[in-house]
Amino acid sequence: MKALKTYFKKRKSATNLILEKSPKSYTPETFHSFRVEIKKINALFDLLNYCSKKFNHKKNYSSFKLIFKQTGRIRDLQIEQSLLAEQPNFHLLQAYSDHLKKLETKELKRFFAISTKSFVVKFKKKHRKIIPLLTKVGKKKVNRYMDEKRREIKKLMCKTKFKKTQMHTFRKRLKTYQYNEKILRCKSQNQSLGGKNILSDLLGEWHDYEVIINHLKKGIKSNETIPSETKQLQVTKALLTSKIELLFDKINATLPYQTLL
Repeated sequence: MKALKTYFKKRKSATNLILEKSPKSYTPETFHSFRVEIKKINALFDLLNYCSKKFNHKKNYSSFKLIFKQTGRIRDLQIEQSLLAEQPNFHLLQAYSDHLKKLETKELKRFFAISTKSFVVKFKKKHRKIIPLLTKVGKKKVNRYMDEKRREIKKLMCKTKFKKTQMHTFRKRLKTYQYNEKILRCKSQNQSLGGKNILSDLLGEWHDYEVIINHLKKGIKSNETIPSETKQLQVTKALLTSKIELLFDKINATLPYQTLL
């Protein structure tokens, strides 16, 4: 399909442009955009893996996986700093804030050590063989893929309540479907998942809080947190925990409504 080929080329161009940027020009938004681009490529690979016997998802995604994980470590720290800055009495966590900045600097160095010019060259060369496979993909297989993915998601959405352990898996499946749906605009879209953007946004917000809370737990237990800030970290963790519980209830309350749309 021409649409798949064009889309993949755009994603490759976008990721290459980011990787070729000067380290000084990177911002939190740059890392966010980079992760979104790789998620879109991974979603496309999921579709291609279904449609082509000649394509190996795991093998072709390997070059993206390393740098995606490293970018994730940076983004998690950036989101944590941003959300903590919005909390009451954040000024009482100066040492912890400095600790997060040091961790971010460390992870940034690792990122730029990975994204060298030689890596970018390999990055470009490795995926040239994918384009012919995308061109050969037929509409019938694509529609079948979309129908199956939609049914899987709807089945999960029909649950009366999510377990917390299911949230992340469901979020990834939903985002994969959303990214591919936007490319294709195929017939299956006429039976698209109503209101899925609202649910996806709630799941994304829930995930951000979960990452921060888990990191705060580690901070409280570690020797890196100064005693005078430990109590305030516990208060902040309790506050964020109450927020994530409300989000969890809101997500589950949204599910029955989604199935009716």
